[in-house]
Amino acid sequence: MQKKSYHHKDLKNILIEKGIEFVNAEGLDRFSLRKVATACGVSHAAPYSHFQSKEELLDTMQNYVTKQFSDVLEATIKNHKNESNVLEHLGKAYVTFFVENPHYFSFLFIRSNMKIDLSLKTEGGDNYQPFEIYKTLLVSLLEKSSFPKDKYKDAIITMWSFIHGITSLATMKNVYYDEDWGEKICDFMLMFDCYFLETKEPDGGTQ
Repeated sequence: MQKKSYHHKDLKNILIEKGIEFVNAEGLDRFSLRKVATACGVSHAAPYSHFQSKEELLDTMQNYVTKQFSDVLEATIKNHKNESNVLEHLGKAYVTFFVENPHYFSFLFIRSNMKIDLSLKTEGGDNYQPFEIYKTLLVSLLEKSSFPKDKYKDAIITMWSFIHGITSLATMKNVYYDEDWGEKICDFMLMFDCYFLETKEPDGGTQ
């Protein structure tokens, strides 16, 4: 096989993308730097200029996708933070990111060894960042409502499971849907009676 020549920075990103493709196709058990190098058409030694081990490449792959996803979610909140339907905008961004990159969803949530702590006891930096972003927004909305604080976790897990489940369906190749997933998020969310997000009125009631 003729070995390809890549710019140093380009090769790192290509190894990451090819690594994600390989894990999706072959699984973690067959994953190795040598096999990713072969998929890229470079020498078996080439990946070692960027990664010391397959574990380091795998961690980088997870961080690479997570960073892109986190940036999209944070930008969405920043752009819509003063709007009453900010949660709907965030849901649309969540689904759309993975509809446009279904291989990322499969890698992160099916094939990788990434862990998410739903206990709500972890510090933001110690947990899966996109979940922390979603959780933080929901907490800020719940704090403006009359919903009991000891039930926050139930509400957060329910809402996150809903949006994550829709995303899972939207990225499955064997699932057919005749409308735009992202555009329908608002309609789907209306199926929930989100009473727990009703804003408290000044006299203690809700509106």
